[in-house]
Amino acid sequence: SIMIDDSKRMCLDASNHGITTFIMDTPYNKDIDGLIRVYNWKEIFEKVKKYNNRINVILDTDTYNEADDQFALSYLLKSQDMFNIEAITTAPYSHKNSDITVKEGQDLSYNEVLKICNLLNFNSENKVFKGSIDYIQNGYDDENDAVNKIIEIALKNDITYVLGIGAITNIALAIKKEPKIINKIEIIWLGGNDISYKDNMEYNFRQDVEAVKIVFNSNVKLTVLPCRNVVSTLKIDISTLKDNLIQNELNNYLIERFCNDGYHPYKEERVIWDISVIAYMINKKWFTSEDISCPNIKKDTSYEITTNNHKITMVNYIDVDKVYSDLFKKLGE
Repeated sequence: SIMIDDSKRMCLDASNHGITTFIMDTPYNKDIDGLIRVYNWKEIFEKVKKYNNRINVILDTDTYNEADDQFALSYLLKSQDMFNIEAITTAPYSHKNSDITVKEGQDLSYNEVLKICNLLNFNSENKVFKGSIDYIQNGYDDENDAVNKIIEIALKNDITYVLGIGAITNIALAIKKEPKIINKIEIIWLGGNDISYKDNMEYNFRQDVEAVKIVFNSNVKLTVLPCRNVVSTLKIDISTLKDNLIQNELNNYLIERFCNDGYHPYKEERVIWDISVIAYMINKKWFTSEDISCPNIKKDTSYEITTNNHKITMVNYIDVDKVYSDLFKKLGE
């Protein structure tokens, strides 16, 4: 299950064939990125113990939408000592000011996932799946590889965590098509706004409000990381990024996307929204949250407070320094 060696050739070959690989640190292999680096046998022992108890996850991501998905995917791939990455599925996205169709966005996201996986030597064979090419609120209800794979993985595992960092369409369709998965998955979703905010006209939420309603009404175990005024605190500037990220092909590309994602004007400061979901799974102590009665969704997308619905978890605070400290550490390994 796990290869341990100090040879660059052996480790890269094993990793490229889908084998989890620990590379023993030596002066002659320090130029290798994308593998789990270990320094002594005590550490190897602890990592192997931990690795055998990894969490099954699916990442549902609109990867080419902005710049934050690339950071989140890299963060996840750099945390494989904690996560068994079952699949990466591409979520739909669209922009009013862009001529890119949802179908074209799917292709761009799919290729972007493969690019990040390649930069980190992650074997993406049978791991990456294209998702929905429209939204449930537009009447979309078709078969697609992402939805089928979410169902397949959920049914085979005792528990799978579905990490949603885009429109929640694929996840909602999976629940709709196979309700049995409700008791076998836990969803961690970045979407909407703070429970008391005036509305949920936030990007991930408003793209497919019907999908959100399906998930909220399903009784699935759900944690929501609201954008305003919670995840919006994850703001950072380009100077801080450059000061904390070592120069390599991956990090240089992430910084390039941070400044210019192709949709927004040049930015020297932004929120890297999507890393919040990965960080929450890594260490919930960096967050505070509250279990609340699942709110109803009103016509204007705002929440209607309830008292007798099933419980969902709503995150209300992030320790920003600890999240970024861990991100920089992982991307520097």
